[in-house]
Amino acid sequence: MHAFFHTQAAQRRAKPPRRPAPARGCLMQLTVDVGAVSDLRALVMRTCGGAMEFMRVEACDHGARVKVWLCLSRALAGQVMEAVMRALPGAEFGRLTALAQRSA
Repeated sequence: MHAFFHTQAAQRRAKPPRRPAPARGCLMQLTVDVGAVSDLRALVMRTCGGAMEFMRVEACDHGARVKVWLCLSRALAGQVMEAVMRALPGAEFGRLTALAQRSA
């Protein structure tokens, strides 16, 4: 290694360029009728595509309704909410929880 790499100015120049921070994730909770789960999934996939990390579904109210958790970016949460309100008027929105930032 050359001697000039040991100076602070050379070390600053040698650092790789910073990548933009990844989009902040959030967990969105919804409750929908059991018959609307397929429609909800199709709607979310159309809106988010591959940006949705996971979708968890749990039966509640003796199987008449289901709770759904969506893990997606905070930027897409508003678009998903708007699309769900238009297509599934019986949907109930729960918490929108910000997830901890992942370290690279």
